Amino acid sequence: MIVRYGSEADIAALTVVELSAGTLFEGTHMAWAVGQTSAPEHFHPALAQNKLWVADEGGMPVGYLRAERLESSFYIDEISVSASHQRRGIGRVLIEAALAEAAVRRFKAASLTTDRTIPWNAPYYERMGFRVLAADQIPPALARRLAVQPNPARRCVMWRDLP
Repeated sequence: MIVRYGSEADIAALTVVELSAGTLFEGTHMAWAVGQTSAPEHFHPALAQNKLWVADEGGMPVGYLRAERLESSFYIDEISVSASHQRRGIGRVLIEAALAEAAVRRFKAASLTTDRTIPWNAPYYERMGFRVLAADQIPPALARRLAVQPNPARRCVMWRDLP
């Protein structure tokens, strides 16, 4: 498996990855995510800024990470790994590649939002060095992003300082 920047040609395959990854939430309060995908145009800003990383196995995308600048942080907007490729460290490899590049680009921190009640979400990111921000620590742009997400009361903002 290699990690590379995404391209316009990847978008259809990334939709399939996202559909597959969403099946992980069947039977949870996040079942709304099952069958949901990002609109193709949602990938274009990340493509234009080289903030879309693809895990590629044999020429086929099996995971991706999409990011953007949000205030001063490198915001991880979406990370998805096909159900058939989960629990192999692909998500970790994608995050490490993206954060290494974020540090090179002189970002001082990385951020994301995630569900804090699903047992595997926030703890996964904590193991990767992210921490949950208290409500009074959340920068305004992240607070606005959190407020418009499904079930905002169940979500949290996570932060990781970069070298």
